[in-house]
Amino acid sequence: MDLSHPTRATAKLLLGGLLLAGLSCDSPSSLCTSVNGDVILLARVDDTDTNTRIELAFTEAEGSGISRSFCVNDTVTVNGDVATQVRRPSGNTVFALNLEATAATYSIVVTHDDEPTELFVSPEAPSLSLSQPEAGSVLSRSEPMTVAWEPALGESGEVTVIAGDTIGGTACLAGLFTRDAPDTGTFEVPAGSLEAGPGFPDSISCEAFVEVIRLDEVPFELRSGTAFHPDSRMIAASERSLEFESVP
Repeated sequence: MDLSHPTRATAKLLLGGLLLAGLSCDSPSSLCTSVNGDVILLARVDDTDTNTRIELAFTEAEGSGISRSFCVNDTVTVNGDVATQVRRPSGNTVFALNLEATAATYSIVVTHDDEPTELFVSPEAPSLSLSQPEAGSVLSRSEPMTVAWEPALGESGEVTVIAGDTIGGTACLAGLFTRDAPDTGTFEVPAGSLEAGPGFPDSISCEAFVEVIRLDEVPFELRSGTAFHPDSRMIAASERSLEFESVP
C-alpha cells in the first residue's frame, strides 16, 4: 500500500475494507515473530473535507511490502484510543482510527508480545481552504483554471494540485492532472491539461474535481520500548477539494 501520495481515488480505497478476523500468534501471515527493528511503521493522517483519519501499516523491511498484523492480542493506540485492525481486499492489513480533529502531537503505543513501545511525532500540515474555482462552476478545458487556497505558507512550502474526473462511474476525462507547486496560495492549471478520454467526444461535459494537498513527512521519536526500523515515519496530509463541470 502506497501511503506517500494520495488522490481522491486512493482516498476511496482507504475508506473501504473489511474488519480482520483474529489471527493466531503463529500464523505465517502475521508479524508475530518479527522484532520491531525489522519492521517499518508507516503512519498517515488524512485531514479531508469530511473527516480526519489515521492509518498505520507495518511491513517487514526485507519482506514483500505487504502490511500485516501482529499477534492476536497485540494492540495499537493513538493518543489513548485503540485503532481497529482492518484487512484490505488486496491482502494488506492496517490499523485505523477516525479522529475528531488533527492533533499537534501524536502518541502512538504499539504493544507487541506484551511489550509496549511508545512513539511521539509532531507533523505540521496546516489545514487549508479552497477559494477558487467556485464550487459547481462551469469551466472550459480550453482555458487556464486558477486554483486558490488559504492560508499560504510561502515559497519554501509545497502543495500538490490534482484535477480530474469525479470518482464513480465511467471516467470521461483522460487521466489526472497532477503537479507539485509552491505553497503561495495560487496555481494556474494550464489550458488543455484536461481533455476528453478515449471513446468520448471532445464536446462532452464532465463532472470533475480539483484538489490541493499539503503534506509533511517526519520520523518518529522513541519515548520508550524498542525502536522500529529507521525508515519508519508519519505522513500528515491536509486535503481540500471541490467539484466543477468541465466543458470544452
